[in-house]
Amino acid sequence: MPTQRVHLDNSAHRIPPTAEAVRRTNPNQWIDVTIGVRRRQDLPDLSALDETLPGQRTYMTHDELAQGYGSDPASVERIKAFAAAHGLVVARDEPMSARMTLGGTMRKMSDAFGVTVFDFTDPKLGAFHARTGRVSLPQEVAGDITGVFGFSNQQHLRRGRHRSAGLSPSTAMATRRRAWFYPQELAPLYDFPTNDASGQCIALLEFGGGVETDDVAAYFKALKLPEPVVQVIAIDGVDTDPQADPDSTGEVMLDIDVAGAMAPGAKLAVYFSTFDEKGLIDALSAVIADTVNKPSVVSISWGWDENQKFQTDILWSPAAIDHVNHSFLAAAHLGITVCVSTGDDGSEAQMRDGRAHVNFPATSPYVLAVGGTTLHSHASTLVETVWNDGPGSGTGGGVSDYTARPAWQAGITPPSINPGAFAGRAIPDVAANADPNTGYRVMSGGAMQTVGGTSASAPLWASLIARTNKALGAKVGNFNALLYGRIGPAGVLRDIVDGNNDTDGLLDGQYKAGPGWDACTGWGSPDGRKLLAALGGAAAPAAAAAVTPPPSPA
Repeated sequence: MPTQRVHLDNSAHRIPPTAEAVRRTNPNQWIDVTIGVRRRQDLPDLSALDETLPGQRTYMTHDELAQGYGSDPASVERIKAFAAAHGLVVARDEPMSARMTLGGTMRKMSDAFGVTVFDFTDPKLGAFHARTGRVSLPQEVAGDITGVFGFSNQQHLRRGRHRSAGLSPSTAMATRRRAWFYPQELAPLYDFPTNDASGQCIALLEFGGGVETDDVAAYFKALKLPEPVVQVIAIDGVDTDPQADPDSTGEVMLDIDVAGAMAPGAKLAVYFSTFDEKGLIDALSAVIADTVNKPSVVSISWGWDENQKFQTDILWSPAAIDHVNHSFLAAAHLGITVCVSTGDDGSEAQMRDGRAHVNFPATSPYVLAVGGTTLHSHASTLVETVWNDGPGSGTGGGVSDYTARPAWQAGITPPSINPGAFAGRAIPDVAANADPNTGYRVMSGGAMQTVGGTSASAPLWASLIARTNKALGAKVGNFNALLYGRIGPAGVLRDIVDGNNDTDGLLDGQYKAGPGWDACTGWGSPDGRKLLAALGGAAAPAAAAAVTPPPSPA
């Protein structure tokens, strides 16, 4: 009698409508699949930490996370038996993050999980393989496996490094009109704490490219700064040859240059994985389980549109969103702050369907979502507006149509402007310089270049948190509830009140900057020492004056 099987909840998977099936995937091809494992008990929410200052918080240790909330041992044993019965091998067992990796041929893996896998081609995504239909499991392990990732390797993550379209560096210097910044110049402008970040580890999550070690050395020598310690972690042996993907390598180098220059003394742990759902889940699992580097801050500058209700080609599955959110929650319980860029495609995310869109994982309630500004420094005055240079070049931000509004945003953030006016998680939470025309001077491919994007403002905020951790002698962790309940309303950050992020001009500029929180720059850009004081328990300062644009030239 055949074994009774049940479908796995939330495992429905969309194939982009522009994709064309080419053939059944080679049944003898080897594949590794990451599975979520039932935890000993559910992770608690953050309510016990939300209103508590960092210095008074008690976070979980890695052992406490594993022993109290890691993989259920009985579930692990049943999954191992299931794998053996189907000719699969257990390639990795990560109880701390409640994950396992199984390996086997495509035929054996497909039979085990009741799916069919095809090779596809797509004009935007290129060649990939993907399963059709939902995952099914034998009844005996149906309660033990919470997610299955890896049958589909289509792209789920992207980022954009924007080059300056302004004056060339040589011309700008000659005319004394340099608008760009070396990263370390922004630390005093944003009034970072004067201490370094020694003893801290910043995790940089990358999904392509590699580290140009010669350029790292040359860059920091040119800046007369100490070269950071860079530790490369290649997950599942992923290729980290910087020459294989120069564009992605440029993104990696941007992260390293910004974090290394703005958080001197911090170790940089660079985790490389694949740019699909499995890759993000595996990278986060590696961060959580890393008891050697022990990152205190994570910077992620990758994401993709989250709005599943309005598009038929959205790639995130509900199961992936759920598992990524659980990883961020686990990280928060370890005291890790996760900074995620909101994207560089404005409030439409270049979908151009007349509706607003936001990126995941920036919409996770367990991350600090970082938007972008245009920053000019005039003597001692900062002039900062919303970054919006037109289509494909402006800060992401808006309201989720999928993830519900967290309690700490109640009464502060608006509902979505889309049909149905869903009360969703709103982003960004904070912002910083991102405009490529007021961008960052970095090095890649042996050459200096000026670039921008929220992929620069995210590691900037990660650097600020690392220095704040060092100054406090405590981990800031997830401080979203404090940000919305105390810090933001007290005017601790630099409020940005001018501009909108309707880069394509299809939404009538409905997400506008203004006093207080807005869906372009959140609560604003850093005022580092005020933030340090607020997180340390100092009395809330008087509300700071908003940062306004200069008068138009005569």
